Amino acid sequence: MVLRISNTKRSFIRMEGTLAQRLRTARMMNALSARQVAALAGVSPSTVTRVESGKMNPTYDVVLKLLDAVGIDERFDPVSDPLAVATARWILGVGEEPPEVDYWINRWIMTGTLKLDGVGDVTVPDLQTFAFRAGRAAVLAHRPKVVRVRQDRSWDDVADGLNRADLVWAGTGDRAANRLVYSASESQPTFYVEDVDAAIAALGLAFRGPREWGKPITLLPFDGFSEAGRWQDDGLWYVAPWQIILDCYGGNDRVPEQADTVLEALLEPDSESERAHSA
Repeated sequence: MVLRISNTKRSFIRMEGTLAQRLRTARMMNALSARQVAALAGVSPSTVTRVESGKMNPTYDVVLKLLDAVGIDERFDPVSDPLAVATARWILGVGEEPPEVDYWINRWIMTGTLKLDGVGDVTVPDLQTFAFRAGRAAVLAHRPKVVRVRQDRSWDDVADGLNRADLVWAGTGDRAANRLVYSASESQPTFYVEDVDAAIAALGLAFRGPREWGKPITLLPFDGFSEAGRWQDDGLWYVAPWQIILDCYGGNDRVPEQADTVLEALLEPDSESERAHSA
């Protein structure tokens, strides 16, 4: 892709595959149709399909609108907004109303993820689609102030260290999902902590090198809503079940599949997880 930007902020793009492929991939990863992307970007569905096929050279402004619609930035990284998860939890009746809920509600209405009933109240046509969209809008690896360190110890070792250091924390991701309904192996330790720097110092966690591969330990700062509903079992802390589901949809590998499994269990009236924990 060659991008030339003039002083008038207009640009002309010659497609060589990169932009078209990234747009299409992001759209499919977020389970969005071309029509839904068009609604979010304020363009015609044909514009979306022509850009994705490399048959159209859009202006820079249109590129930005399309990137925003599929949830990626100018570097093609996912845009991760925890307020999407907070808004979703509030819509589901969990927690207090977060700020700027209208932004996400309007986006979800535009894609049909939410509907308005006859009196103007928001309804959720399909709970799985709604939870998936909210979770994908807040991808864990790209959350604000996220820190990913070398996975040189187990989930339990990290949890024990956080308890010994008397730090406020709660687990999420695959381990937390398996605490509700076991469905897959655990390979991505993910924790919310009140103070990320204090946790790293107390546990002596090591940062990964610039070319170091492998799955990391992910540390997320508490943000004012993810800690709401935190619960304890055998001395270990976990975020609320709905937070676990939404966070898992924002994970990678098999973690979104675990979200599906937990969600299905929570929707069963007599499920063990529903009896044990309130969402």
